[in-house]
Amino acid sequence: MPDNTLDSARAVSISRFSLLGNFLPLALIAGLVALSLTLADAPGSRLALFIALLYLAPPLSGRLLIRVFHKPTGRDLPQSSRAFKVWWVLLQLQMPFNRLPWLEELLRLVPGLYPLWLNLWGARVHPATFWAPGARIIDRPYVSTGYGSVIGTEALLSGHLARTEDDRFIVDVAAIVIGAHAVIGARCSIGPGCVIGPGETLSATTRLLPFNRFVDGKRQ
Repeated sequence: MPDNTLDSARAVSISRFSLLGNFLPLALIAGLVALSLTLADAPGSRLALFIALLYLAPPLSGRLLIRVFHKPTGRDLPQSSRAFKVWWVLLQLQMPFNRLPWLEELLRLVPGLYPLWLNLWGARVHPATFWAPGARIIDRPYVSTGYGSVIGTEALLSGHLARTEDDRFIVDVAAIVIGAHAVIGARCSIGPGCVIGPGETLSATTRLLPFNRFVDGKRQ
């Protein structure tokens, strides 16, 4: 029997918009460098301006995008949909921080600064949420946490799940909600649309599939 797996993979169409979006992070960095060189004279001033722009320009651009087009949410979003395109641009704006997670670890050294920065993206993160080393967020506008919640070491929060279906590339996009005093164990993986109830504890390495709920000590 012939193996059609490779043929099927080749049949999946990636739109031109999706392909061009991959260049946005590089263009963003280049633009910030050029702006820093133009607006500042001394090397130290240029470096300081670049760092400030790096942390502020992407989230502010993302918030403006959300303000104009609304925050995309839904299941089975095709590449041709406006919701997919808005989410894709949002993801590319976050890519420098996804590629270089130590940039976020630096913010976590200053109490209160990291949640402030996340909320600048459009998240709803409580200042009293504790972020353990290595905790990662892929879609920053799609995270909500309550007072006293704990995100464990190397836990992964992803507000999207991409897949192929009927030779189409589609994505599910939805917010992750973590209740007050909930504890997310080390190396947990939480997908889009998941809800963890107040006071709940996810054991280390737990995986929650998209749109799962964890309430009363069990999945629902």
